[in-house]
Amino acid sequence: MSVVSRTVPAIPVRTSTDTWAVIVALLTAPEHAARADLNAIADTAALLIAEEYTRDAPIVVLPAVGDRIRIYTVHGPAAIDDEDPAALATWPLTTPGWKVSLPCGVDDIDEIRAALAPYSFAEVRDTTEGVTVGVAASAPHGTGSISINYDELERP
Repeated sequence: MSVVSRTVPAIPVRTSTDTWAVIVALLTAPEHAARADLNAIADTAALLIAEEYTRDAPIVVLPAVGDRIRIYTVHGPAAIDDEDPAALATWPLTTPGWKVSLPCGVDDIDEIRAALAPYSFAEVRDTTEGVTVGVAASAPHGTGSISINYDELERP
């Protein structure tokens, strides 16, 4: 599985709500059911963007089919100099079974988990932890889970 990454300029270029709208537009076709699902969690996602959790830890999108997507936000003066992200090659959330993992600080994680509890497609994770995702049973190496330690990826 490949990983595609995008960076979205946030505050002060646009509000956190508008930043989430740009992210949703990257991931879904207009009028698609996935867009309505992502819009249902817009307030919670915007809060995480405003707190800048998405600056250091990505929003991770796990499509049912296709490449994993990491989305970071850029804040402050760096956001002013950054460009809007390039479109993805396809709409990654057209096939049911996709998930989105949102980063959150440990101080807010319980409240955010409670807010996202009604949405089976959304999870929240501590920004200091990697993303853990179950591997499909049809995977060549059987079943299990994958844990990504982002600190290890940054080591020389």
